[in-house]
Amino acid sequence: MRWLISGSLGILCLSSVASARAPDDSSPAQVEISAAILSITTPFISEISFTGLRHISPKALEAQISSRTGGPLDTRSVEADVRTLARLGWFESIQVEARTSNEPSLQSTEKSERVALIFHLKEAPFLSNVKYSGSRLLSQRQIEKLLDEKRLTPGLGKPADPAALQRIAFAIQSVLNELGHPEAIVQIQRAVAQNATISVRFEISDGPMLRVRQVNFAGNPRFSANLLHAQMRSIAPRKPFASLRNKNAYTRDAFEEDRQRILSYYQDHGYPEARIGSPQIAPISEPSLRWLPWPRQVTRNGLSLTIPVQAGPLYRFESIKYSRALQQVEAERTAKPLEIPGELEGLPYSARTIENLRRSLLTRIQQHNLKDNSVPLRSVEARPVFDADKHTANVTIDLSDSPPYVVQRIEFQGLHKFSDRYLRRRIPLREGQPVNDRALEAGLARLARTGYFKPIRKENIRVQMNDVTRTANISIRVEEIGQQRASLIGGNGQFGSTLGIAYALFDLLNREELLSAQLEGGPESLQIMLGLAKEGIFGTRASLAFSVFNNVLRPRFATSAQGPFFTSHNVGISVPWTYAASNTDSLAVGYTLSHATSDYRILFPPTSTGVTSSDVRTKISSRTLSAGWAHDTSNERLVFSSSVSGGVLGGGENMFRASSEYGRILRDPIFSRGNAWAFRTTFSGAGSYRGEMPFFSRFFSGDEIVRGLRPGELGPYALAPKPTQSVAGTYSVVPAGANLIAGANAEYRIPLSRGIEAAGFFDLGSGWLLPNWLGPAKPLLLPSTNGVLHGSTGIELRWNVPGVNVPFRAYYALNLLRLDRSIRLSDKSTFFARNRFSAFGWGLGSLF
Repeated sequence: MRWLISGSLGILCLSSVASARAPDDSSPAQVEISAAILSITTPFISEISFTGLRHISPKALEAQISSRTGGPLDTRSVEADVRTLARLGWFESIQVEARTSNEPSLQSTEKSERVALIFHLKEAPFLSNVKYSGSRLLSQRQIEKLLDEKRLTPGLGKPADPAALQRIAFAIQSVLNELGHPEAIVQIQRAVAQNATISVRFEISDGPMLRVRQVNFAGNPRFSANLLHAQMRSIAPRKPFASLRNKNAYTRDAFEEDRQRILSYYQDHGYPEARIGSPQIAPISEPSLRWLPWPRQVTRNGLSLTIPVQAGPLYRFESIKYSRALQQVEAERTAKPLEIPGELEGLPYSARTIENLRRSLLTRIQQHNLKDNSVPLRSVEARPVFDADKHTANVTIDLSDSPPYVVQRIEFQGLHKFSDRYLRRRIPLREGQPVNDRALEAGLARLARTGYFKPIRKENIRVQMNDVTRTANISIRVEEIGQQRASLIGGNGQFGSTLGIAYALFDLLNREELLSAQLEGGPESLQIMLGLAKEGIFGTRASLAFSVFNNVLRPRFATSAQGPFFTSHNVGISVPWTYAASNTDSLAVGYTLSHATSDYRILFPPTSTGVTSSDVRTKISSRTLSAGWAHDTSNERLVFSSSVSGGVLGGGENMFRASSEYGRILRDPIFSRGNAWAFRTTFSGAGSYRGEMPFFSRFFSGDEIVRGLRPGELGPYALAPKPTQSVAGTYSVVPAGANLIAGANAEYRIPLSRGIEAAGFFDLGSGWLLPNWLGPAKPLLLPSTNGVLHGSTGIELRWNVPGVNVPFRAYYALNLLRLDRSIRLSDKSTFFARNRFSAFGWGLGSLF
């Protein structure tokens, strides 16, 4: 872009090159103003006009520029106006002329000049037709769908922007590269008609298919090739089903992602000076054995990548220090001195460890500052100093002299069906607050867990920092998957594992509501549920739901005298209300109306000489009011819940239930920080305060509390008559269930490759059946089996099933503390109450 001057005429001209692309801000236009204009006071604009327009209205252009009639002529403003018009992509050339006039200005002194500002424009032809030809891999419909997803659909009836057409060609070429065609070429052919319209045809040459066959590392990598291959996720020809997942196609963007992953691995394992160069790409041919339609040897062509790597020297931590100012701020917040992580000294340098320390301190300080507005916002910075002679690193973490960046604007791009408000409610980072990486990452992960959006990568996040105002504008590009979602679900309960399918439909009524249907079952249970949920009810952080359910339980106990011991059919509706008190705390209140039909055998001693029983069918209506509180962070979970039914609520069930659970995960600071200790304690109780406690309300717990136990073995046993015997007074023993259980679990978790995790565990638990909580009808318990402490230890393997996102667990347990005794019954028979010493089990869903 250039400014053209005609000093004798007093004319100021600005012209742009023929390209419609916006000029580069790094090379501003050269400005020269004639002496005649500079000798007088600032000219005023008397008129703004546009020439060369055929389809575009002048008023549409006046709304785009900042220069106004009656205002002073500013060369910088005019230059900015030209840049703005060029960015629109509507014009092939732009020229500005400022003509002076001898008429005096009405708004200024006599020496002021009036200037007519004229924009000479050459419109780009309007796009009338677009075609795609030449590709054998991509059809016209596939290309149109691709461009629609990337929001690059060419605008027919609009000016043909060359830059936009070039972006379309690059998008098509990138897709072909991802499909294993690195030599694909896309050319743009234009045909301009006499009516100032243009037809565009994209001529596509797929090129040969050349997939990546080999990835090698040259230079001084220090780590094994297998370890470096494990860091590569975008270009990974060795991974299973690499061709189906497009993991063996080379693109610059894919390699850059893997390059950053490898570089981060080096910097986190003692090599901060590691360097990774551009790959050397060479075609190769290698033999391969093909089995269909008959075994034969063929030659496969492909690409070989050789990545140069220089690891550099190994650096270790020598010291990590906190500044006095930082220690003082932390002492004011917690009244405790800041602990210096001395266990890191001597370990290989890790940039991730330092960043985690910095972010942890920054989060704690910012939380303290947000509560106290009188305290100025401060940032935290880490300053590592490397000693090249000793190969050591000394890190100082201090308060930054400059204030932290404050979020000025958060913008979401790519939204079609979801509202901006829906995304904002799920990201705890707010405008006006300091930039918090953890809050942003947690919110984006929460969005991905909804299943309506594709995982958001780093390249989808754009942060513009303003060093002058210390503000940040965050732009997040999301890709919607759709408003409908079907997924497989599964879990683990007191009656074994379950598997099912769930279907969800979002925003069908344009009220941001969620309609869901769920069918889940196992060998001993079945659940059907229809639900309607609405978040942000009444403009608050609360959510309200309404669900209709139908549950069937038909457990089979290993020691039962006959078939299913009881059958329960439960139908009802539930209305839960949840309020997010903070990012980690939530309150819940719910109301449930249900009707249960149960068939079971009730045991009671009518006389002192024997035990009788009868088959009972009960029908009970229940109206339950529940309340709960949950505190959930990334490594800690605390839950309290209770419910009451009957009384003033009505219904035939008069029950009180309560439960609590606490779990915590701690990173192992001794052996490996990738490993973790996990702990859980749980408590549950239920009882009747009036009338009889329904049999199905008891807990028949097993390996969900203590691994290695069967359902019902955690509680006591009761006597039941043998229905096949004609002689009275002969009995068998059945699980009686429990109305009070407690358990504790400890695990040491070791992550393995490909989503597999191993854990060593130790479980403790016990179950009691308290007769006073049961009501009038009480079973004849075996006292020596009530409240027995059970304990097991063993190993467990977990694998997160792809597509289901539910862990599959397989364990082997040794029951060190178990029930192992013989009991003499009144019919002179002997019952051996004996749990298995060892057991192999499996299940779906995480235990805790």
